[in-house]
Amino acid sequence: MKVTARILAIMVLLALVIGTPLAAQSTQQQPPPKQPATPAQPPAKQPGAPAEQPAAPPVNAEEEAAYKAFFETKEDALKAKLGEEFQEKFPTSRYRESVYASLTTAFQNLGQEDKMLAAGEKTLGINADNVAALVTMTKALARRTNPTDLDAQQKFEKAEKYGKRALELLPTLPKPESMLEENFAKIKNDALADVHGGLGLVYLRKDRIAEATSELEQATKVTTNPDPVDFYLLGVVLQATKRFEESVAAYGSCADVAGQLQETCKQKQAEAKKQAAAKPPAPAPPKP
Repeated sequence: MKVTARILAIMVLLALVIGTPLAAQSTQQQPPPKQPATPAQPPAKQPGAPAEQPAAPPVNAEEEAAYKAFFETKEDALKAKLGEEFQEKFPTSRYRESVYASLTTAFQNLGQEDKMLAAGEKTLGINADNVAALVTMTKALARRTNPTDLDAQQKFEKAEKYGKRALELLPTLPKPESMLEENFAKIKNDALADVHGGLGLVYLRKDRIAEATSELEQATKVTTNPDPVDFYLLGVVLQATKRFEESVAAYGSCADVAGQLQETCKQKQAEAKKQAAAKPPAPAPPKP
């Protein structure tokens, strides 16, 4: 499955955010104290900025050339090859977080699930607040985990943890000066939709239906380009809770999108319509 443009956009946004200088704490100049009582504190880390790591060795020309070649490569198979070679040759590079994050999407596009998950975990091992990796891993772990696997619950717990952290970080990302407000809002809302959708499926797998419904409703409302899978899953949870009229609408939104789920959603919509028609009417309110 090809990685969505949403993840590529959030990766670009994250790169811009990390490169954005911290805002000044005050516009007024203050004379420095003659004898400071305590050492100056380092600036607060921005959301999504790399976690503090041991100092990387100086970048050499070979490393710079290898990273440039990797970064400029668009073809996934070649990008995966160059990325693996880069990480093997420069294991302490200052670029390792960026390379692992890009490898996550390349392996996802190539259908190499195990390598994709491993690269995502390594990205988050370097920086637990890498927003692009949090969004990708939330959705990937939710959708790619077989509930019958022995480690399924462990993976669902990870997906929930990553998703909750992404929901904390996404609203705090500062808008890069070079980005239009509407583009910035769209990227964040698309990422939020992916996270809410992933969490919705996790909660469905855990039989936490009320939470699944809430997350999936948010996933289909927060973005202007909802994922039909989220509409399908929303139809499932609404149908399970006998909210048949609403499930008809959710399945209909899924059926409106051409793709693998279209016929399934049409069939489920027809089924929900029959259930809605057979549902006993609500009792009339008591007369005063």
